[in-house]
This record gives sequence, structure tokens and C-alpha cells, in this order.
Amino acid sequence: MSLQIRYLKLRITTSEGLFGVDIPFTTGLFILHADNTSGKSTCLQSILYALGLEGMMGSSHNIPLPPVATDVLTYEGREYAVLESEVLLEISNGSECLTVRRQIKGNQSNKIINVWNGAMLSQTGISYASSDYFVRIPGGASREAGFHHLLANFVGWDLPTVPNYNEGETLLYMETLFPFMFVEQKHGWSSLRNRTPNHFRIKEVSRRAFEFLFNLEAQEIATRRITLNQQKNSVKSSWSSKIRQCSLAVEPSNGMIDNISPQPEASWPPSIQPRVLIACAGEWISITQFISDLEEHLRALETQDIPIVEQVSEEAQRELQEKQNQLLIIEADIRIKFEHIQGQTSQISEIQSRIVSLENELLKNRDLRKLSDLGSVQDLQSNSGICPTCQQNVSDSLISPQEISPPMTIDQNVDFIRDQLKIFQVMLQNEERNSEIKNRELDSLKSRAAEIREDIRALKTTLTSQSSAPSYSAIEERVRLTEKIRYTRLVQDQIDVLLGSFSELSDRWHEVQSGLAALPDGTLSDEDSSKISGLERSFRRQLQEYGFSSINASEIEISTESYFPEYEGFDLQFDLSASDYIRVFWAYLLGLLEVSRNHQTNHLGLLILDEPRQQSARETSIEAFLRRASNAQEYGQQVIIATSESTSVLEQYIHDIPHTYKRFNGVILSPVG
Repeated sequence: MSLQIRYLKLRITTSEGLFGVDIPFTTGLFILHADNTSGKSTCLQSILYALGLEGMMGSSHNIPLPPVATDVLTYEGREYAVLESEVLLEISNGSECLTVRRQIKGNQSNKIINVWNGAMLSQTGISYASSDYFVRIPGGASREAGFHHLLANFVGWDLPTVPNYNEGETLLYMETLFPFMFVEQKHGWSSLRNRTPNHFRIKEVSRRAFEFLFNLEAQEIATRRITLNQQKNSVKSSWSSKIRQCSLAVEPSNGMIDNISPQPEASWPPSIQPRVLIACAGEWISITQFISDLEEHLRALETQDIPIVEQVSEEAQRELQEKQNQLLIIEADIRIKFEHIQGQTSQISEIQSRIVSLENELLKNRDLRKLSDLGSVQDLQSNSGICPTCQQNVSDSLISPQEISPPMTIDQNVDFIRDQLKIFQVMLQNEERNSEIKNRELDSLKSRAAEIREDIRALKTTLTSQSSAPSYSAIEERVRLTEKIRYTRLVQDQIDVLLGSFSELSDRWHEVQSGLAALPDGTLSDEDSSKISGLERSFRRQLQEYGFSSINASEIEISTESYFPEYEGFDLQFDLSASDYIRVFWAYLLGLLEVSRNHQTNHLGLLILDEPRQQSARETSIEAFLRRASNAQEYGQQVIIATSESTSVLEQYIHDIPHTYKRFNGVILSPVG
């Protein structure tokens, strides 16, 4: 990734002739030197404008150039009306060159940029193919005819998509990246942290821009973790849904699923395979055994002829009495079971209330811990038996105080409540499981009572039938058994299919868990941490070289959350003198450039600073900064600085360091012969 500014050509046609300037640039430290109000900032802003990057300064589509390029040009005390104006810029990526032209004022729309595939300015007399591209309108960074799409490809950037505030995704536009490489004079030095434009509605735009510019894996890791966690939640939801389907499928048979984990498992089937249990006569038996028992009973009946009423009347009478007695017993069991379930439901409700209470208590203690960490003593002294006024021990008892154990600390309270919460959550799961079992047993009793009532009706029908008629109860029993076997088999087949579908979920769960395990423990990879550490070392060393004095430079850290310098967790801007804050700018932006020399980043190896000596920074500071910036020459990088420093002082700074010096005496925009 590389971008070098090779040649700037600014042309302004006035009513009295042509004005302009030509500035050839070089790699390394390039110093553009002229007096104040002579046009230095106009030249640097023209570079930004030629590249269609003025959106980094705000959402306005007004031309970000002074009236000298758009309205009235003043030269030697005379004013000239501007008729047309344009800027041409030659750029290089280290191997190829492009020349771009953008009109400032004239008949051509400033949304169009003309591009030649070659060095049109530094090599005259050679013609190159040209194309037109659009800029500062939708699609300018994503479509083939968009200039920023061309520019991104030219410098080697593959711009990612990032989350926006419209709950969607958008491209990480180039305007969000160049504030780390270009500082204009008017507003650029006001805040290091808040220079990245927000009008693109990108979430955490500074963070996203830094992660791309430094080629951090953090964004990919965060995106990967979010994706995997979404997949994880999806598998958990599907797993729970499958369990509910199984439960609903066996519920009409008074059954339940045993040995199936409520949470996804990475291996399927498990060593102890799930099975369906059916509540029968107060016991739980497997559905296979249940079907086998029914079939055996049916086979026993089918070996016998269906008797006539006359043959079974006495036996039917006795059986009727037995069934009626059984019904009374079962109905009593149903009432008892129902009362047990009501008691358990009440107990579940109490546990749920206790969990809510513990969660609220945990939240309060966490808030107290936050207050305590911030230095608050509110509600702490009085709770510990100390009068908040006189600071003496107090007691709420008339009896002499006995020796007691010291109260738990806030951290101990948090740990204790968290442990209690886990215990009650396990209790709730167990009670809900027991409640499900008892409800199935109750349903089994109700089903058994319904069967006995059917038996009673069948026996009564038999006893009131003609003596030569076949026994209605015997026929009814065979029919009911056949239907029950058929239905239970259907349930078993349905459960087998559902249990088989857990295999796919298990495979997905294993894949998700493996993916999460492969991610770094934190948000940064080892290489990311190495880059941040490198930036921090460079930043601290530079501050020491620049005479930074507001605080101890060795205690300043580059945050792994915001990627900006912080002191004790707070933004530096609030703790520094104005001149020291400018030194922070130098050290940070130059540090980004320096780290790109030893690590693979997306930094373009370019830094442009307009009047870096702000707030009257000491001469020794700016001298140290320029000396450090001159190292860019060794790495083929480019640092362009525009300054109005006095000639004698500036020449003293740079006399023994590698640099290119371009001095303008008087105004820069002058008549072109």
C-alpha cells in the first residue's frame, strides 16, 4: 500500500490572465515554506480536493478552497475576478502513476474527475489514455466509474463493509481513513480523537478506520466472534425447539424424553442415548417396553374367542365392581397428585422470586463496586457501624456489643450473591423438571381413569345386551388396544425422526465451538498486540524527544479499545497543556507511519501536516519532530509539511537532516507566463 504526491499544478484563469503554481514533490521530508496567508493551505487543500477527499472535513459539498480559487484573486494589491480554475495532481503508488484533474470553477461539474494513466505533469510531451470518473455522489467508492473505487484499487486498498446506524452495513469510505494521514490547519489540530467524520453514520467510525489502516485482525476477529455467537444462539434455539417438539410429540402418550441434554452437545448420539419413557401404573417404562406389553396383552386376547354375554355375565359383574373401586382409588390419587403439583408450582414461583431478588441485589452491589472504584464512600461507613459525622463506632443495640466477624467486602458480596444465584438457578431447573414429571404422571392417571370409565361403560353395555350377543367389553378392549399400539408406534417413529435430526445440530455445535476456541482470548491477535505495542513505544519515545512535560510520558498507553492515547483510562486532551497536546498529535500520527515500516499495515506511507507548530510549541520540539520525520526518506515514505516558520530558524532546524525544501517568497499563486 502506497501513495506518493508527485506534482501539483493549480491554474486560475482571471479577467487579466492566468495565475497558478507548479510544485514538484519528492519522497522523504518535503517542506513547503512561505509566509502566512501566502497560499500554503490552499496548495494542501488542493491536494485533498483533487483526490475528492474533502468529505473528511464534513458533510458539506461546498468547495473547500478559499475565494482566491473560486471568486476573487488578489495579487500585488489588485483584485482579479476568477473566471475558471482547476487543480491537477500527479500521484504514484510506487510502480504506476496517475494524473487527475478536477475543476474548481467552470463549465465542468466538480463531481467529475478526469484521469490519465501516466505522469502527465512531470513528463511533458507524452500523451496517455484518459477516462472520466465521478466523485462525492453515491457509488463513487463502490462502482467501476467511481473515482474512489479507482483510487482504492490504485493504492492497494480493499475497503471493507462495516456496521452503520441504520442497522445495515456500508463501505468504510476513504474519507474516514485520511484524517490519520492529513491534518489541515483550521480544524485539524483541535482534537486527535474526534477528527474522523461521522456523517457517513458508521458505528465506531474511528475504531473501524484505525483497524483497517493498521490492518488489525481485531475487526475480523470481532466480526467472526459475532457471527459464531449468532450461529451458537441459533443452534441453541433450534436444539431447544427440537426438545419442545419431542416433548409435545410424547405428551399425548403421557411420556417424556429422558437422557437428552437441554444444551447442545458436540457429539451425537451421546454415550447414554435419549429414550422415551411412558408413565404406566405409577412407573416409568420405555416406550419400546410399553408397546411390547400392549402387543403381548393383545396377542393373549386374540388367542381366545370373543365370548357371548351369557358366558361372561357373572365375571363382568365382578369386573364392573372392581373397575368402579379402581376408579375411586385413581380419582383420589389424582386429587393428591394435583395438590402436590400445586405445592410445587408455588415452590417454583418462590424460587423464581428469589432469583429476581438476587439478580437485583447483584446489580446493586455491582453499582456499589463501581462507585467504590471511583472513590465514593456513600452508604459504606454507616453500613459498617461507623458514624458518618463523628467517625466513632455506633451500635443499634442496648446490650454490650459482642465480638463479631467483620462484614463482607463488596467484592465478597458480589461473589456470594453470584454463587447463590447459580444454586437457585439449578434448583429452579430441578424443580421444573420434577414438575414436568409429576404433570406427566397426573396425565397418566387421568388417562387411566378415562380408560376405566370406558371399561365401565363397556361392561354395563355388555350386561344389558342380549345373552346370545358377543361381549361388547371384550370387543372394545381389543379395538382400544389395537388403536393404542398403532398410535404409540406413530409416536415412536416421530421421536426417532426428531432424535435423528439432532445429529446435524450437534455437528453445527461442534463447528461453532471449534471456531470460538480458535479465536484469541481477547479482541486482538498476537500480531495486533505487537502493532499496538510498537505504536505505544514510538509514541512514548517521541514525546520524550519533543520535551513533553505535562505528565509522565511512560505512563501514557495506547488503548486497545479506542486505539487512542490515554492516561489512567481518560483522554489526554483534558490533562495537557495546548502545546503538549500538539506534541501528542505529532507523536501519534508519525507513530502510525513508523509502525508501517516494520509491520504489514494499510497505511499509505504518506503524512501531510499544515502548520504543525501550533500553540507556540518550543523550537527544540519542532526541530526534534522534523529530524524524526526525515527518516521517512529511508523507507520511501513521504512527509509533507507546510510551515510559515521564520527562514533563519527553519534553516537551522533542517540544515543537517535529509529533506527537500521549497520556499516561496510572497504569494504562491502568481502570474503564469
